[in-house]
Amino acid sequence: MEALIRNLDREIFLKFTELPSSQWGDQFLRFSMADSDFDVLETEIKLLKPEVIANIFMLPSSDKDTMKRKILLIHFLESLGLSYHFEKEIEESLKHAFEKIEDLIADENDLYTISTMFRVFRTYGLKMLSDVFKRFKGDDGKFKECLIEDVKGMLSFYEAVHFGTTTDHILDEVLSFTLNHLESLATGLRACPPHISKLIQNALHIPQHRNIQALVAREYISFYEHEEDRDYTLLKLAKLNFKFLQLHYFQELKTITMWWRELEHTSNFPPNFRERTVETWFAALMMYFEPQFSLGRIMSAKLYLVITFLDDACDTYGSVSEVESLVDCLERWDPDYMENLQGHMKTAFKFVMYLFKEYEEILRSQGRLFVLNKMIEEFKIIARKNLELVKWARGGHVPSFDEYIESGGAEIGTYATIACSIMGLGEIGKKEAFEWLISRPKLVQILGAKTRLMDDIVDFEEDMEKGYTANALNYYMNEHGVTKEEASRELQKINGDMNKIVNKECLKKTTMPRRILMQYVNYWRSLDVLYTADDVYNHREGKLKEYMSLLLVDPILL
Repeated sequence: MEALIRNLDREIFLKFTELPSSQWGDQFLRFSMADSDFDVLETEIKLLKPEVIANIFMLPSSDKDTMKRKILLIHFLESLGLSYHFEKEIEESLKHAFEKIEDLIADENDLYTISTMFRVFRTYGLKMLSDVFKRFKGDDGKFKECLIEDVKGMLSFYEAVHFGTTTDHILDEVLSFTLNHLESLATGLRACPPHISKLIQNALHIPQHRNIQALVAREYISFYEHEEDRDYTLLKLAKLNFKFLQLHYFQELKTITMWWRELEHTSNFPPNFRERTVETWFAALMMYFEPQFSLGRIMSAKLYLVITFLDDACDTYGSVSEVESLVDCLERWDPDYMENLQGHMKTAFKFVMYLFKEYEEILRSQGRLFVLNKMIEEFKIIARKNLELVKWARGGHVPSFDEYIESGGAEIGTYATIACSIMGLGEIGKKEAFEWLISRPKLVQILGAKTRLMDDIVDFEEDMEKGYTANALNYYMNEHGVTKEEASRELQKINGDMNKIVNKECLKKTTMPRRILMQYVNYWRSLDVLYTADDVYNHREGKLKEYMSLLLVDPILL
């Protein structure tokens, strides 16, 4: 059976990254996979799962050291992309362990252990106090210099920083303490095993807590297979699992590409509106990476294609009056009014109607038609805000920075994106989940503002070149009379504060199931992936190509 699995590589690892990015879709259309290929991997995974359960969750819970070891192993499950297989076991184990947290950490002075426990508990919404890190300070109130010799401990210490809230002040000290030492390891100024150095580089680029699960898993598999004390069963399961995910990913990319190319109205798109099936699929992957949400990823990718075209149509191809007509038709949600539209506005409307008709058919088959109205309302908000921003950009109205950020978060599709991801959860996405989103709790508001902020910082130069003044950085500079550099520093600070608020909100008690909250966390994570290095969604030859190669091309050897 393993030989058969290895042979699948010849079909899976397409050389699409060696091609011009415009031809990537052609490669996905040539992808072919039989149901038996999925079955082979699924059978192997099922055979290994009981062994993992026995090795981790059957460990006695009465012994403190054993309980701590179990928490560290849960960290491996999370990092390797395996936690979704063991959700019930993980939550029960952590709940039991957290009840004994004071006893567990009372005499624990290992930096790696404490930092990793902190990360695991907070990942699952259990507020382990950051005061625990005071034990690593000397009499002078500074962190002990001897800690820098523990490379893995320092890395986990650094990773713990990114779970910080507005009241975890000690974590600000941890950040400055760990950063300099880790940078010297990442750049080779200090000796370090290559696989650990690579993991540090990854963390310094995007910390694990703020990275999407698929990328974390793929990167961690490469790290873990070089660890001397690796658990071979765990490593094998992680590799099989990721290969299983890859089959789904290729099939999804083929499905989305075929759908796009078979659309009748794509012939009416502007010549420079390129095929973005890869980008939209990758954005959907950020919201959930697990195989059971394959349909959800396809549904989300299609929505992003529609939003992208709508945004371009309003910003670039329509006059204010034409955009007003389009928004009026969308408010009515009636195809009979389409005759009032011309050119790209008409194409945009037809595109929206076509997609939502698909959604209606899927939701009807699931017995969840109530979701359709929720999605329509969220989409109408995007249209309204698009019109508002177009008027601001072309009409000379200069909103306050705060006013722009509030409207811009809705216009860029934050709320509709999260709503669509909840729709893609299937039965898990109940009415209460949509009502909570529509109530716009603080977490949702912050995510909308953060999206607008990060997008505008990255796109500032391009917006100014186009004469498009509706940009957060531009409005902040004008309102406060500061330079671009000064405004950038201040917006980065605001962005950092937003991250702390997100962490704080995620630790609050709520009636929402953890899976629903994870959609908000995953959306938050997606922003760092999209905007940290460059505008991933709009620049195929940058980080996007690197990410696609890592996820789909680089071989995983069993």
